[in-house]
Amino acid sequence: MEPAAAETSRIVEYSRDRWTMARVPLALLFCLTGLAFVVYIEPTPRGAGVPTVFGLLMAAAAVVALGFYAFERMFEGRTMATRLLAAALVILAVMALSWNAPADFFRPGRWTKLPTNLFGWMLIAGGIGWITHALYRHFRPARPVLLLSPTGIAFHAAWLRDLFIPWHEVRCVEALETMPASGIPYHYQDLTVVVISQEFYEAHILPKRGFMMGPGRELAEWLVDRYHHGGWDQVFWPKESSTGSSMQMVLHYELFSIPPKQVREPVEARWKAFRNERPSSLPAARSIPQAREIYGAWSIDGSLWQAITFLVPLIGIIAILVDSTGFWGR
Repeated sequence: MEPAAAETSRIVEYSRDRWTMARVPLALLFCLTGLAFVVYIEPTPRGAGVPTVFGLLMAAAAVVALGFYAFERMFEGRTMATRLLAAALVILAVMALSWNAPADFFRPGRWTKLPTNLFGWMLIAGGIGWITHALYRHFRPARPVLLLSPTGIAFHAAWLRDLFIPWHEVRCVEALETMPASGIPYHYQDLTVVVISQEFYEAHILPKRGFMMGPGRELAEWLVDRYHHGGWDQVFWPKESSTGSSMQMVLHYELFSIPPKQVREPVEARWKAFRNERPSSLPAARSIPQAREIYGAWSIDGSLWQAITFLVPLIGIIAILVDSTGFWGR
């Protein structure tokens, strides 16, 4: 059943609100763990300087990031297990620096003395930071990364700003196709791509790469955007066919924590409806004041799982705070 003209004329925005808010329970767990360290575990840092330890932590994180970057480039394995292992190594490095530094390794100073239980306070600070960011973006949404309108596709990210692709430049909407070393094409049915000509890509998209060009481009992209399916080489995939070269632009549904069909169906419907229209001038990639639909917005759905993920860490935090004040002993 084809969607009505009124439906295809509606603006579709894709919000990262659900993706961001879905990680708030993890941030609450960070706060709970850090609070447990601060309240119940004896402070162990001994006279280390804050700037020096911070520099060592950044160096350790950089080494871990470089190691896993090399691992992913070698094996092309961008899996959750890899990320969890990287996080575990960073936590182990922090614990080792916090607990095992010799007492006389650093010279203590008036302004460089570490707070007690550095590891716990770092977890609390990180959790509060993410919760603050998530709540701010929930009530003050950022500019949509992806926006569909009757005129075309607008894409805006930190590494690719103000991209606009009119529907008549889209050759087709399909699943991502890659060519492994075996030479047999593989199709990722859950990943939606819009196929554009190589000429359009080189004329209107490639010049926007800007400062990301250079020897450190791939590493910079990986460090900034790879963790959420961003980055140039995760979005643009070349494709060879009998009709010539073209470029696939992947519209990642994981960016918005939504089902794959909520990307494929709106894109395909609008391409079929407007692919033969050629506007005289291309509008800027900005929101258009008319009826719209938003995918990826977070809300309280009343599910048991959502209640558990948010309430259990909060109850644990409140219990530790109450216990630390001696309320139960009154």
